[in-house]
Amino acid sequence: MAWTMTHRTVYLNRVVPSRAPMTTRRRIPTPPQALHDLQVTDARWQAVLATARDAIVAIDGEARITLFNPAAEAVFGYGRDEVLGRNVTLLMPPPYSEEHDEYLRRYRATGMARAIGRVRTVEGRRKNGEVFPLELSVSEARLGAELLYTAILRDVSDRRAAEHELREMQRIAAERARLADIGAITAKIVHDLGNPLAALSMQAQLILRRARRGDFAPVAPVEAPATQILQTLRRLAGLVREFNDFARDQRLNLHRIELTPFLASCVDLWLALAIEHGIALSVADAAPLPALRADEVMLRRILDNLIKNAIEAVPAGSGEVRLSVAAANAVTLRITVDDNGRGIPDGLDVFRLFETTKPEGTGIGLAVAKELVAAHGGTITHQPRRGGGTSFRVDLPVDGPGGRMP
Repeated sequence: MAWTMTHRTVYLNRVVPSRAPMTTRRRIPTPPQALHDLQVTDARWQAVLATARDAIVAIDGEARITLFNPAAEAVFGYGRDEVLGRNVTLLMPPPYSEEHDEYLRRYRATGMARAIGRVRTVEGRRKNGEVFPLELSVSEARLGAELLYTAILRDVSDRRAAEHELREMQRIAAERARLADIGAITAKIVHDLGNPLAALSMQAQLILRRARRGDFAPVAPVEAPATQILQTLRRLAGLVREFNDFARDQRLNLHRIELTPFLASCVDLWLALAIEHGIALSVADAAPLPALRADEVMLRRILDNLIKNAIEAVPAGSGEVRLSVAAANAVTLRITVDDNGRGIPDGLDVFRLFETTKPEGTGIGLAVAKELVAAHGGTITHQPRRGGGTSFRVDLPVDGPGGRMP
């Protein structure tokens, strides 16, 4: 929307000296009182322009800036002498700067304005190149044969930021309400299914032990179903446990953790599974880093989930999973888990509950990991690796929750 599209023409009163008859052509001097009144009026308007809180910018019919008040200087970062006489597109980013002159020519030719009686939201450009939101109201005045367009502009950057913050707070409140509902459902599931699952598991194990001891002959018809029952029960028990982890209030037991030996211990736990699948699992050497203030149990659960997922994502016999840690910046440490697996399909949010790339996956593990990372004041993201695979990044403030994040 061009800044010059307006809604009405205002004819300003002018003091016109009275004239003698055409035959005389005498100049009548302005009376002292009238001259005084003009000076007072001009001083008042200058005071209004100087003290107005909104930016006021006026241009002539060729879009050249003719007025630029102090508030406009503060908003745009230009001094008055830097802009007077220059095209007003100086204050506009594309596409406004590219379209404005054509808008002005079209309006002069047709008289058709696009912003009629409304305050518009557009974008301005400061001297340093920053693009920012503006509320704009434009009017047109005619001084004899000359046109003057005057724009009143208000920088609404702070308002936009406050609105964004409010929306984010509303989103967080809705998310907390959702988690509260999930927590209630989870508690019901744990209560209703926990004990029956444990009882079924005990009975299946008893049947299996008796079958292997020889109490049943032949053993095969009993052993195979009992084994399947146990596998299914373990999966259900794991599902209930993951639900419980997701809904649980994450209370941290914080202390300093040296990450290099900690990551090595995480790898040791999964090394046997990796070897079984023919996968190379390792930790990259790291430069000396500050100790991380975190909950060791929760951090281990995060990495266990990422390592397990990576092992399951890479092809057996040719896969590689590699952990590394480095300083993301002065106040944040980054733990990275890389794999050369099949990657994550476009459009799939693996951190969303029940979203998963695995046929037998629950879609809860990474949602839990995200909650645990957020409890530490950090972030977890992923991106595709060049050549295939996925890189998961866990950024955590060195000083723990409340530690400064950039």
